[in-house]
Amino acid sequence: MWFLADDGKSWATVEYVPGQETYEVEQCGPRSLWSEVREAFHRWYALGRPQRSRFGLAVDGRGQRVWLDDTRNTVFRG
Repeated sequence: MWFLADDGKSWATVEYVPGQETYEVEQCGPRSLWSEVREAFHRWYALGRPQRSRFGLAVDGRGQRVWLDDTRNTVFRG
């Protein structure tokens, strides 16, 4: 899998092999993209692995936020 930051300065690649518990990871740039992906996965898992349709995005003058099931239930602020 390849991940590329929207500014094009950071990237990560992961060699996924089904059945293995460890993966070879390579990343470069100012952001640790693989760490961000892992953290997002763990947060999603801790929320009970909700379906994508349960998430929403709100954007206003204060920034953007991702919510789950209800606009008052913010799970990420960006």
